Amino acid sequence: MSLDIIEAELEEGLPSNVIDDDELNIVNIHPSDAWATWRMELANQMFDEWQASRN
Repeated sequence: MSLDIIEAELEEGLPSNVIDDDELNIVNIHPSDAWATWRMELANQMFDEWQASRN
């Protein structure tokens, strides 16, 4: 079996998916009202622009 040079180079530099137990991990994410409002306004703006482009 021949050696793939590119694969050999990638294996050396690929990040590990191992979790270090010494570091705190994000367990829960709670969206804020500000985020929900911003997201809804963006969605409405995008929809309005899309709708205007169809007329």
